[in-house]
Amino acid sequence: MGEIKVQEIHYFRQVKPPSLLQYVYRRAVREKMAEIKGQVGVTTNPDTGRLIPVSALAAREALKGLTAEQILQEYPEWREDYEREKDIHSG
Repeated sequence: MGEIKVQEIHYFRQVKPPSLLQYVYRRAVREKMAEIKGQVGVTTNPDTGRLIPVSALAAREALKGLTAEQILQEYPEWREDYEREKDIHSG
């Protein structure tokens, strides 16, 4: 076995706020995960056959078929929350 070579790399990345639709969908996922918080363990993902947390599978099933636009129609106040958070983080 040869000697392990390590290289240190530095880079900069611009951090951009999420779009409105990204914010809405991520918030829906976050809130759904909070609702099903007590589910523990792992199960097999029926689509891929790989292991997945039970809570993640339940959240995915609960949000299946929903788009960010549909979620925004159900929760129009999230647009105001998005604008408020965007103003806080931009200034």
